[in-house]
Amino acid sequence: MRVSRRDNITSMIKKDSSADLTAAADIGGTQIRAALVNRDGAILHETRGDSTPERGIEDTAVRLAELIHEATANAKGVVGLAVSTAGPLNPDTGTYDHPPNLTGWHGKTMKPDLERLTSLPTAIGHDATLAALAETKFGPFKNSQNLVYVTISTGIGGGIVANGQMVTGSTGQAGELGHITVRTGPGALSCAVGCQGCFEGNASGPNIGKMARQAAQKAPRSAAKMIELADGDIDDIDARIAFLAAEQGDPVAEQVVRQVIENIGRGLASILAVLDPDGIVVGGGVVHSLESRWDEVIDAVRTYGLPRYETRGVPVSVTQLGDDVSLIGASVLSFNRFGQR
Repeated sequence: MRVSRRDNITSMIKKDSSADLTAAADIGGTQIRAALVNRDGAILHETRGDSTPERGIEDTAVRLAELIHEATANAKGVVGLAVSTAGPLNPDTGTYDHPPNLTGWHGKTMKPDLERLTSLPTAIGHDATLAALAETKFGPFKNSQNLVYVTISTGIGGGIVANGQMVTGSTGQAGELGHITVRTGPGALSCAVGCQGCFEGNASGPNIGKMARQAAQKAPRSAAKMIELADGDIDDIDARIAFLAAEQGDPVAEQVVRQVIENIGRGLASILAVLDPDGIVVGGGVVHSLESRWDEVIDAVRTYGLPRYETRGVPVSVTQLGDDVSLIGASVLSFNRFGQR
């Protein structure tokens, strides 16, 4: 009889609700990570592997459990396990709801498998929401009770903490900040799910590339540097090339980047107006590409924001936690849910 890999995981991880350590994990469309994290948010040991979600959620659960065992091998005890994951999903059950980057996982959860394979109580949360939780603990707005995290990258999403609690909504899918409207009219682009003029459609990485290609097609002579960086093929222009060409003086690329900055300003100003948080923390690849021009982003938020931000200042900062922000957020969730002090 063939023995499955999940049956080979026989050792149990000791649960200790008074421990200063927790197991934490992160599931993305391309990579899974597991870590041993302390109460100060320091990652003491980390393991990682490929997500390969097309192999099925059960297979990923087994491989993630193996990584968790490896990451916690030298720990005498951990309070529990929390998992940050791309969604959408219901955080109470961990059940996915048509996740675009986790093929075949709709209507399924790995929570029971992880609890059985690790012997640890397991909490699951959306990665952006847990990023917001991490920022309230360790970021520039530490100890904030009202905070928003926005990631601006391949897509645009967000996490919300209000009155010290994670905001998940009626189905666990709150925080779709990428679909607020930032542009109208014929020049407004749509996101992948068809929201016309939304934040994601007009400031995410793929759509910045689309904006740059359209602009280069209209004025190829003025876009010479962009086209050169794309080895002469307009179809190969992407966001990275657009930002680089703008730095090198390409006027068409510069126009695109200025439009992106305006769109981000509109989006963040709208979030400030609706939620009135103590602050917004932003991260993601597009943000990193704009760090040298961050003053312009803040000016754009001020331009489109309510008058109070003229006097109070614009409470928007770039994350200091980098790519670990959601993993650290998972550790905070685990300590909050399962730990004792």
